[in-house]
Amino acid sequence: MLRSSFLAVSGSLLLASACTDDDGNRSERYRVEIRRTSYGIPHIKADDMPSLAYGAGYASAEDHGCTIAEQILKVRSERARFWGAGEDDVHLNSDLAYKHIGVYAKAEAEFGDLPEEIQDTIEGYAAGFNAYLADAGSEAFPGACAGEPWVRELDAIDLYAYYRELALLGSGRQLLDYIATAQPPGAKQLPAPGLERLREWKESPFGSNGWGIGSDMSTSGGGMLLANPHFPWEGELRLWESHLTIPGELDVYGAGLIGVPVVLIGFNEAVAWTHTVSAGQRFTFYRLDLVPDEPTRYYKEGQEVEMSSESYTVQVLGEDGEVRDVSRTLYRSEYGPVLNISPFSWGKEYTFSYRDANIENTALISQFLAMNRAGSMDEFQAAHRDNLGIPWVNTMSTSADGRAWYIDSTPTPNLSDEAIAAWRQRLEGGDFFALAFESLGTVMLEGSTERDAWVEVEGARSPGLVPWDELPQLERSDFIFNANDSHWMTNPAALLEGYSPMHGAERTGRSVRTRMNATILTEGSAGFAGDDGSFTLAELQAAALSNRGKSEELLRDQLVQRCTGVDTVVVEGETIDISQACAILADWDGLLNLDSVGAVVFREYINDYDGGLFFDRGSLFATPFDADDPVNTPSDLAPPRADDTDRSLEALARGVSRLQQAGVALDASLGEAQFTKKGDREIPIHGGGRAEGVTNLIEYSNSLNSSWVPPISRGEVVHGASDLTTEGYVVNYGTSFIMTLAFGEDGPEATAFVTYGQSEDPESPHYTDQTELFSQKAWRPILFAEEDILDDPELETKTLIAYE
Repeated sequence: MLRSSFLAVSGSLLLASACTDDDGNRSERYRVEIRRTSYGIPHIKADDMPSLAYGAGYASAEDHGCTIAEQILKVRSERARFWGAGEDDVHLNSDLAYKHIGVYAKAEAEFGDLPEEIQDTIEGYAAGFNAYLADAGSEAFPGACAGEPWVRELDAIDLYAYYRELALLGSGRQLLDYIATAQPPGAKQLPAPGLERLREWKESPFGSNGWGIGSDMSTSGGGMLLANPHFPWEGELRLWESHLTIPGELDVYGAGLIGVPVVLIGFNEAVAWTHTVSAGQRFTFYRLDLVPDEPTRYYKEGQEVEMSSESYTVQVLGEDGEVRDVSRTLYRSEYGPVLNISPFSWGKEYTFSYRDANIENTALISQFLAMNRAGSMDEFQAAHRDNLGIPWVNTMSTSADGRAWYIDSTPTPNLSDEAIAAWRQRLEGGDFFALAFESLGTVMLEGSTERDAWVEVEGARSPGLVPWDELPQLERSDFIFNANDSHWMTNPAALLEGYSPMHGAERTGRSVRTRMNATILTEGSAGFAGDDGSFTLAELQAAALSNRGKSEELLRDQLVQRCTGVDTVVVEGETIDISQACAILADWDGLLNLDSVGAVVFREYINDYDGGLFFDRGSLFATPFDADDPVNTPSDLAPPRADDTDRSLEALARGVSRLQQAGVALDASLGEAQFTKKGDREIPIHGGGRAEGVTNLIEYSNSLNSSWVPPISRGEVVHGASDLTTEGYVVNYGTSFIMTLAFGEDGPEATAFVTYGQSEDPESPHYTDQTELFSQKAWRPILFAEEDILDDPELETKTLIAYE
């Protein structure tokens, strides 16, 4: 039994959490110092990795204890036990699906085989979380979970199960409802979720920008980095900033997903890195050809194969307050769980399964710990080669000596040329295979043939994955970047071609956001880099939050020419005055800053076009995409139709009508119309959406928030594509932890924001302080050097000691 107490010492605040057993033995197990500087940033220092993790667990519980407790409830398959079945059985399905995927069972089976240091690190983090829970009590937890019965101690298996589940974010985690409701004909049928839900996830704004700048474009000659992940501002996918130090061994600064004991995006003295979500395939669907009248048997190379099945029982809290057992039998093929996706439901002829490239990923923590420790770019690259544990993101990196390196090392299905050719041929048939790719961007293969099996080769982390030497990667001395399109245009001067289509498309149109990133990086002395064509840190900051939009730069002038002199446009029988809107667009500064008047008019105009129109010639662009000029094409406003009606003027008119319906003035500045809610406050936010092609992506999304806490409320939606509501534009997603960094003679210098604040506690000053900074573009210096930490006027220090 462990007992806990606090000891206060005069001077700088020193708190010791002293744990003793019943016999009074006091053998130290963990000792760690936590120093909080301005904006609540913890600088955590210890002499060993388990103690460092103990401090990280304690400090993260102070800021985000509710979120961590929620994730453990999820992987334990206990959401329905405490929250009920949920709307459309969302909690019940989650609990059953995670049991069927085997997240917790795999964690129990694998934990003892992890490297001893990784086991000790995870155990230390769990002990730190539990120490805060014991010291403060669940009533003191920040956020809505205070005092809830599901806020309990956790252990290393719980955490490792969560890390295994995090690896499935781009695959199995998005298929929970489809897994949990799959029942064969003859059994009680459960509602089949439609493609819309999966399409919403696939088309969600989940993304980021990342730049690695080399010596050729850096004023100091050292590398530079822009980290700009676009993540939710609420829920479990927020990022938490920290500084982790083991003297002489580790000194790394950055941000990570809540509950993870290492830095996922950050820097040390030698290297800096960031991530963007990969465009590659993390799983493949398989169509199974069923044996007639035997729906749990399918054909493989002409032979009958029996599916496996298992029954699971979870507890469900009823509306009457009683907890009851609910059992369900679920099925799997040799590839993985059977799915119930309308129209891919379980019928008499076919059913559908999937294989997950991350289901065997046990290396998440090992991967990032090796990156955190890397003492050079060579060591950083070796961390990727030796672990191959990056689950679903590209990596953009740079080094103190000015090397810039990109890689998509995510686990990717390794298909034979024959299988790829057959799949491409099936896309022309307009059947399930084409529907899966056209609607979801997901590859569907034939489960009845060995031809479509994943190919096993040496050099892959797990059987069936693309090996290290076939992964897309590029090292440059000028720059590399990614903005969620595929690897192809990592640098327009060195296009990456000849890779498997499972990594993403090549020689196809790029998003306008990708093109805006590339434009800024290739403008040279005409852009932010200044007369010398290289960046200073201040110039990098200006570029990062320039709030330029590629769609505006391509189309606005031509649209103004088109609408000038036109007073009204008839759309669907309604006559709409566009004269004021046209004049506003003519005077607009072209940016998405708080004081930009005209931004909301252009936003509604450009979002009148479907997303697929931004990649080639059509009703938006006149000049087609040219694979030899991917930054500048497609371009030019499409001409009027043959009957002289003008699609562009109709789009502008519909935009005017929507703004009037929403009660947003045409001449409203962006800061008057766009904001986030923090408690009872509304804080104006700059930036824009996907259609505008701005690097500073700012939107609203609830498709990535599985928290029990509802997302930020907003008014009635007037236009879903632009997020326009009767309250204006409410923000809860986008630029999250944004960092600019430059390596110089004195080491790394960096600035950052956590746009939604370091704490989820509405009573904390760190709930809103950085949101206000971001609103003002007032970059916050990162305190990395010891003297800067000690000089901080807000410095508070505590030491935690835990005894065996």
